[in-house]
Amino acid sequence: MKNHLTYRFMPMIILSYLFINLYLIMIGSTWCQSEGCEVSKSLLKIEQTDLYTLAIVSFGVLLFIGLKILKTDSAKLKELYKLGVFAIMICETIFLSYLYFKTQTLCITCFIFYLLVIINYIMIDPKDKKVLIIFFIIAALGLLKLDVNTKSNPSIDSKYTLLQSPTCEHCKKVKSFLKENNIAYTKEEYSKYSGLFSSLNITKIPVMIVKNNENNLLILNGVSEISQYLTTNELEKTPTTKVVSSASKTTQISLNDKEGCEIDFLKNELENCEQ
Repeated sequence: MKNHLTYRFMPMIILSYLFINLYLIMIGSTWCQSEGCEVSKSLLKIEQTDLYTLAIVSFGVLLFIGLKILKTDSAKLKELYKLGVFAIMICETIFLSYLYFKTQTLCITCFIFYLLVIINYIMIDPKDKKVLIIFFIIAALGLLKLDVNTKSNPSIDSKYTLLQSPTCEHCKKVKSFLKENNIAYTKEEYSKYSGLFSSLNITKIPVMIVKNNENNLLILNGVSEISQYLTTNELEKTPTTKVVSSASKTTQISLNDKEGCEIDFLKNELENCEQ
């Protein structure tokens, strides 16, 4: 009975799960988490349907081998089956760990598939300690990412810190506004703050970090939020400073302008950045 559970029913359960999810993706269902699928597509340059097809083919082959094992009880086929499940488990460990530590996003459907693969591997040989290697992989990738994050989030010393890109048209408008109105600020490349963006789920620039007298940080996202805050807290408090309406056309910021440049840390580029 144990062999039937390990070599027949578990592969069939996993295949059924994969087929259901592939169908849901093809009909546009939201069951498969869009964030995870989109990130995996960016990481591997492969559509999620292709990833599911690859997984289905892999477990289809394993099911075929499993059925052969039930007929012949071949030790070589058992080792081949175990090696195949182990390889899939390691690949999923690396992929999901990197996906999470890189973007703080985890696709729930991929994670369920991962758990089923681990269960299948444990069922082959419950005494096999090789399964513990997944914890070392996760820990290693986690430490690597933590080291990167400590370098990618410098300390904030200036009252106003603008996270921007030289190619972002919306950032240029904010920088022109700051310059025209003599507002001192620190300019930083947004890519240095990937940890901040992922933790706050910010997907567009410009972003301004405001440090008040109590050393608390206020995060302003988008042209509208930034300009409205600066107008209220800087320009209107200082009568001798130019107000927004008196600025030149090149530096005037519309308070209805909520657009920004979408950021993609995985591809290291900006998207939808037209004015």
